[in-house]
Amino acid sequence: MDASTAPTSGTPTLDALVDQVHIGDNLVVLSEAGEVLDLLVARYRAAAEGRAPLVLVTVRSPWRGPVPAGVEVLDWSAVSTGEPAELPHALPVDASLEDALADVRAADERVGTGAVFAFDRLSAVQSAWSDEAALELFLATCPRLYRRRSLALWPLELQAHRPSFLRRLTEVTQVVVEVTRAEDADDGEYVLAVRKADGRAGEVQGRRRAVRLRDGDLEPVGPVLTTRQRLGTLIRDQRLASGLAQAEVARRVGISPSALSQVERGVRGPGGDTLVRLWEVLGVPFGPREAGSSGYRVSRRSGREQRQLQEGLEGEQLLHDPAIGELWSLRVAPGARGDHGPFDVKVAESITVVRGVLDLQLAGRTETLHEGDALFTDEAPIRGWANPGAVPAEIAWVLHGHRT
Repeated sequence: MDASTAPTSGTPTLDALVDQVHIGDNLVVLSEAGEVLDLLVARYRAAAEGRAPLVLVTVRSPWRGPVPAGVEVLDWSAVSTGEPAELPHALPVDASLEDALADVRAADERVGTGAVFAFDRLSAVQSAWSDEAALELFLATCPRLYRRRSLALWPLELQAHRPSFLRRLTEVTQVVVEVTRAEDADDGEYVLAVRKADGRAGEVQGRRRAVRLRDGDLEPVGPVLTTRQRLGTLIRDQRLASGLAQAEVARRVGISPSALSQVERGVRGPGGDTLVRLWEVLGVPFGPREAGSSGYRVSRRSGREQRQLQEGLEGEQLLHDPAIGELWSLRVAPGARGDHGPFDVKVAESITVVRGVLDLQLAGRTETLHEGDALFTDEAPIRGWANPGAVPAEIAWVLHGHRT
């Protein structure tokens, strides 16, 4: 890649969301919206043509027409379609994954360092060979291209892959962006969310931006939101709905007004104890309330203790009412995982990530929650949990109702 030319995904909105594409990035884009993946690949390719050596890997359908100057095309479509491809040196119908890996290595040697690769799509590699083959291709190629200071785009159809596959990709790659359809919005509106962003400031991971698909581009809708900003906005809205001044809430919580202002503006995130006190002061219904003349109850820290719930998972029960529910503060060690939920219950559960990241398995899929994210389930039981991060995760976990 020309040193005078900044690397780019070809889509300015995406570049800005991830704090610019860096040399050596492997950019994984997950989506169930095929039209968005097609657009991102087209813009990525257009931005690279004539500016850097470009390698296009096509698996879903054969390459048609002449190959532009400065472009290498690796046509593996025969394995998917069962029909020989017209392009010279295309892989044959009976090609193996080893043949595909050798094809990539040879292309990498030909184009040299600083090239641009587009794998359209990794999900098609899974269809052509297997899920394990797609993962092996990625695990072999991603580090190689990173060391060569090349840039790669890996579009994936989210619904086509197992949670374990996606988790392994996330561990290895530098950037992961998930594209989902915006809720309660018109067709053509989506949300871009940064799930991983190595080499950037901590606030980049968790950024979200609404976009609209229009005139062959992704047009921004509204401001960029970080996880801290989303949580801060929720706290601010609840405070205003309660009719409380910022200074009064800060006094009751036990923090300075400037600290609360920073939380509401997303400059900093609240710690676990601060978040619990905020919920109490703002009257957020997260757990039990004891009937009585006072109309409230206090759970003192001195009366609580840490419990080992599972290997790598500690919990502290903050509040409990047999008829209404329980509020727990959980600490999940880095790399810890379990094959069933922390609590054997048949009640609704709310989970909020206070710090770190948490994977939850439910309803046949894995939901990855980052700092400030929350999940509520009243029907789908938690089938497993994991902390894929390198630091402990702090979780606020609510059981809504009496255990059965």
